[in-house]
Amino acid sequence: MGRVKYRPLIAFVHIQKAAGTTLKFILKNSLGVRHSDVNPVAPPPDRPFDTSDLAFVRSTNPWLCSISGHEIIEPTRHLGDAVQPFTMLRDPVSRSLSHYQDKLVRGRRRITFEQFVCDPANRNFQVRKIAGEEDLDKAVRLLRERYFFVGLAERFAESVRILQALCPYSLDIRYRPKNVAADRSISDALASEPDAIDRLNEANQLDQRLWDYVSDDLLPELAQKAGVSRSEPLPSLGSLSFPWRFHASRVYHKLVYRPLLKRERRLRAAQA
Repeated sequence: MGRVKYRPLIAFVHIQKAAGTTLKFILKNSLGVRHSDVNPVAPPPDRPFDTSDLAFVRSTNPWLCSISGHEIIEPTRHLGDAVQPFTMLRDPVSRSLSHYQDKLVRGRRRITFEQFVCDPANRNFQVRKIAGEEDLDKAVRLLRERYFFVGLAERFAESVRILQALCPYSLDIRYRPKNVAADRSISDALASEPDAIDRLNEANQLDQRLWDYVSDDLLPELAQKAGVSRSEPLPSLGSLSFPWRFHASRVYHKLVYRPLLKRERRLRAAQA
């Protein structure tokens, strides 16, 4: 039998608190059930998503052409040529402040700012998502050579228009902001403390250099390649519009993918 030929698969490296949930809305509202949020099958749950996990997702979705997830880490290594990766970055200090606040609001245990900033997992978070380690040169090389797109949360409209032009699939770029913190009191309080900002700057020096590189060099190159010269606001999805593709994607995820993922995890645990 011949090798199965799959349609091109784009993979969104979803970096926490970098406008990723809003971008995922665009992906889901454009691609419907062809998009899937993904998680690793085998433990631990935060390990990099790999080709065995991808094979499982494909078994649940014959139409798959787009995936996204926080555990899509260093996809150029763990997924190889099976995917076309892309991502969105954010100013490192702003992202870290939002990430810390999110951990306090959503987390099961409260952590101090000192614990957060001293945790190696929170240092140069964006570089490590892309390169798998704190290696700026590697991250830059991968973004330039292997990623078909990288955008900036601070230039969201421009970034999405570039993505729309470069993506192998048609994207409806009307959107609704998602996962925006209603109360920013924690991050705002830290932002007013010079010592806290100094600590975050020190912990994210490589991330800052990566952000600067994308802002000054790579994003303008991608804009030229895409023929995007203006950054007009994106069209919003009116409150009366029903984003049926978005809801179809959610139904698939909740009623098909998640139940099958849980069953597969139980089966593997029983066999271990």
